[in-house]
Amino acid sequence: MLNYLDFTLKASLTDKEKVVQKLFELGADFLGIDEQHDFYFHTEKGKLKYRKGSLGTLITHYERFLVDNSEKTHVYRYDVDPSEESVKQLYLTHDLLGETQKSRTLFQWENVTIHLDLLPDGNTFIEVEAKDFEQELTESELQQKCRGLFDYLEIPDRDLRQTGYL
Repeated sequence: MLNYLDFTLKASLTDKEKVVQKLFELGADFLGIDEQHDFYFHTEKGKLKYRKGSLGTLITHYERFLVDNSEKTHVYRYDVDPSEESVKQLYLTHDLLGETQKSRTLFQWENVTIHLDLLPDGNTFIEVEAKDFEQELTESELQQKCRGLFDYLEIPDRDLRQTGYL
């Protein structure tokens, strides 16, 4: 398992323009728009995913656990820009479960990455992911970072969803 803490909150999004404005007011950095095509594979635990995106590719294996309305992520593998051989081995050794596509607008605010996702059916979602790579924050502090940002962005609890599209 990779050695960092990660907590995530996700919700349906009804007013993307308002959220973008509030993110800029907060001082969040716009990172770009990533056109993502994700392929999910059978694994014994968690999710195993190959992502082909316009901003890069990756293979990741992770598992999320619900902790007080947010999700704690355990990351087992995170290969950025994997080799063709790694991708080939993934397809040879694991059964494909399904695939998803989305347009992801990315922002960064302090140690929080904000994803604004537009799905092909027109539905939009927000996902905030607070990470601690230096082991300086507690789980509670990371959860509060997510919750505090949702409160600032005026995301109601009724719109909360579990993470993942597949």
